[in-house]
Amino acid sequence: MKCALRIQADASRRNADVAADSRIEMRIGVNFGDVVVERGRVGGDAVNIAARLEQSAAPGEIFVSARVHADVAGKIAYLADDLGPRTLKNIAGPVHAVRVRPEASAPAPPPMQAPELPDRPSLAVLPFTNMSGDPEQEFFADGVAEDVITALSRSRALFVIARNSSFTYRSQSVDIRQVGRELGVRYVLEGSVRRGGDRVRVTAQLIEAETQHHLWADRYDRNIQDVFAIQDEITASVAAAIGPAVAEAERVRALRKAPDSLNAWEAYQRGLWHQLKSNLDNHLRAQACFRQAIALDENFAPPHAALASSLCYDAAAYITRPYMEAIELAKTHARRALALDPTDSEAQASLAWGGRGLRPHQ
Repeated sequence: MKCALRIQADASRRNADVAADSRIEMRIGVNFGDVVVERGRVGGDAVNIAARLEQSAAPGEIFVSARVHADVAGKIAYLADDLGPRTLKNIAGPVHAVRVRPEASAPAPPPMQAPELPDRPSLAVLPFTNMSGDPEQEFFADGVAEDVITALSRSRALFVIARNSSFTYRSQSVDIRQVGRELGVRYVLEGSVRRGGDRVRVTAQLIEAETQHHLWADRYDRNIQDVFAIQDEITASVAAAIGPAVAEAERVRALRKAPDSLNAWEAYQRGLWHQLKSNLDNHLRAQACFRQAIALDENFAPPHAALASSLCYDAAAYITRPYMEAIELAKTHARRALALDPTDSEAQASLAWGGRGLRPHQ
């Protein structure tokens, strides 16, 4: 019965922020006695009474037999409502039923804390569903999902959840918001694989966990000749599409927040959004955002690199400051970005932009 109380307590917490028509509420019936096992199935009066008690309960309730109540009373904390004898379908004679619920004064089990979201966009790749009806195709579905995880993990801009965590949702009908909360991710990639004859169809879709908004989706139809070659081709296509889709979603997300509530990553993303507008007003707004990001996190390389690039445009396009002044400022931020991340290509490009005047060892 302790298990039943814990299940209902956890279900109640999970349903707290779910609309009434979307909640999953369970009835539970508990009884004990001899169990008959025949041809792989369990039965007998003990099982039948538990099933009928469950049917009598309302959603979210636990009904137990008086025998169970008598045996556990005083051993665990709960409240009981004596419902008296009840006539249950296909059960000979009345069954004394008791409704049980957590004791008001008993501390509820602590809720599972969702992992804190990292600053950069976080993503989980769920196991792809094998829709072929052929268990032998499971390896292909798993292979595609695993290869996508590996490919996306190479991106410095993404925090990708490990396979062992995301694959715990295999064969489950999941709520994307729940996956986001439990894994601490902002985005979820799910997909399916269907094979018929010599052709295979792979679908994939990227979803923002919090809003359940579909950000990107695509379908890949291929002839199966070399399984691994097809797997590699689809993996490369999916991975190449995810980066830009997430980047655009991050910029839109940053725009939804008040300027004074942005963290370094969000200020940087808002700056990129302004930078892409390619006009003087947005150019200056972008620089302000990059400086805000640097002020929030001096050791975050991307805004240094982005500001260096923007300062090059100060010198070459918008002429908003003297040429050499813009060049020297660009060098300072480009070198700072490379000191933090020697692989930052945007900072390297900024150092090369002005030729000899922007060489790192000038």
